Amino acid sequence: MSNVYAINMSARLATAIENDCSASNEKKMKKLVQMLSNERLAEMLTSANVDAERFTRAIYACEKVVKFASQAVALNAKDLNENTYAIFRTAINAYRHDVVLTQAMIEASISRDLTVDDSVKHCVYARNLIQTTETIAAQSQTSRDALLTLNIIKQRHDLKNAYTVELTELAIALCDAFKLDYAKVEIETEETEEKSVEENA
Repeated sequence: MSNVYAINMSARLATAIENDCSASNEKKMKKLVQMLSNERLAEMLTSANVDAERFTRAIYACEKVVKFASQAVALNAKDLNENTYAIFRTAINAYRHDVVLTQAMIEASISRDLTVDDSVKHCVYARNLIQTTETIAAQSQTSRDALLTLNIIKQRHDLKNAYTVELTELAIALCDAFKLDYAKVEIETEETEEKSVEENA
């Protein structure tokens, strides 16, 4: 099976070199080609139906996607974007608790001064810093787009600024790499509580 992700990025690199791209961008693209050449990563991207054409976007956007996805096969703190990581953790928490992931939760993940409704506060993994309004807007968008590109989250069409979290093979591999629990949290109802009392009687 051909690795369309590495092939597309290699083609983009060749075109960029022909157009006399900067040495910095050439170096960045060569690193992305190397990362995408990992067959295990390519398999997980394919399994998640990630569109290889999405890697023709701006270099910064591509870097954010590839460097985060690559954590699934080789943890590298230097390449890990802390904002994307925080939003990913919130997304997994939302999945575990059957909570709809919202834009407000995404933004609250990257700046601890932002608040969300008490009903979902337990799902938000917030970075321990306060960021400017401009940074929150820009970083929440690019990190959210990275997770959308990887099909870890998907836009809800029935709710505004809301997302469904998909536990893909890649998402599971990332959870394993970060040592995160992704099992659904069982919500005890009155019926299960009564059953538990009866069993322990």
